[in-house]
Amino acid sequence: MDPRDPRLYADPRGVWRDDGAGRVHGIRWRDIDGIDGYAIDAADRRLVYLALGTASGERLELRTDWPGYQDVTRALSAHLPGLDVDALQRLDQARPEDPPAILWWRD
Repeated sequence: MDPRDPRLYADPRGVWRDDGAGRVHGIRWRDIDGIDGYAIDAADRRLVYLALGTASGERLELRTDWPGYQDVTRALSAHLPGLDVDALQRLDQARPEDPPAILWWRD
């Protein structure tokens, strides 16, 4: 884990990514409209992302190896009814050649 990695957290308002130096980006619970996950090839390793989206097209990308990710996934399953927790765990097995997986969509 790189100390420069963003810190991820969830609170009663939503999910947040703190990039340091006062740069916090997030999405409120009520605005999360969909969740998908995907993997990409980086120069020296495979990176896996969980992306939260809104109806207006905003996206918050969370890398699965960033600090706080596990806490955020527990909060997601508590706040978003119908989210398949097993699908979140299977995301770790995603390969770059796999299409993005839709993990949850607001009805």
